Amino acid sequence: MRLGILGGGRAAWAFGSAWKRIGWPLSGVWLRDASRSRIAELLGTARMDLGDLARESELLLVAVSDRAIPLVAEQVPESDALIFHASGALASLRGGFSLHPLKSLPPVGEPSDLDNTLLVFEGAHKRTAKLIAAAVGARFAEVALEQKALYHAAAVFGSNYVAASLDVAQRLMERAGVGDVREDLVALALSAIENWRKHTDARRFTGPAVRGDRDVLERHLAALADDPQVAELYALLARVLGGPNLASLK
Repeated sequence: MRLGILGGGRAAWAFGSAWKRIGWPLSGVWLRDASRSRIAELLGTARMDLGDLARESELLLVAVSDRAIPLVAEQVPESDALIFHASGALASLRGGFSLHPLKSLPPVGEPSDLDNTLLVFEGAHKRTAKLIAAAVGARFAEVALEQKALYHAAAVFGSNYVAASLDVAQRLMERAGVGDVREDLVALALSAIENWRKHTDARRFTGPAVRGDRDVLERHLAALADDPQVAELYALLARVLGGPNLASLK
């Protein structure tokens, strides 16, 4: 199926790269006039206006920011092309579908693909969406429209908030004078993720909150007292991990 891409960001790059790998044709890329994205050049395809792209494509991927998706989709002229987008939060538009990669996508220009990625579908034309997933070597799941906000919140916890936690950890390590331990924090996080992957019972967690070491937790909170936002986040997560025994921890 011939794909036209609207947008020049990470999702556009991931789908475009997958299309190139499997040898399916790209009709072109539409970008805002002010865009400096190099995606068309990198994918070896043409930069086109919306009218030409709609006429030349069988599928149109609207891969812009969530807030811009409805506006850009409205601007697409009537055509036979199916319209889909890659947002995990927004409803499908114009009788099409959404196909959200459950994956943290790399920036444009870095190696990117959808192979073995879970693509989560909502909308119409399920058969076409499943064909796309199978062709690019992805796995397929479906979410109901009324559950998309919950699904996307879960995805944010599993990706963005993990990365945000690592940012906090790095900042605290620097304050503690330990030095540059960025790669060590990556290894620490991966070991925790692997432990969580292997176990579904209480063994999936470690640390003072799980053990109920309240004295240790209170010393941690005292050390974080000059950063109230981080201290509040720490106490909240400790209560989540420790359950009723730590309900009064602040």
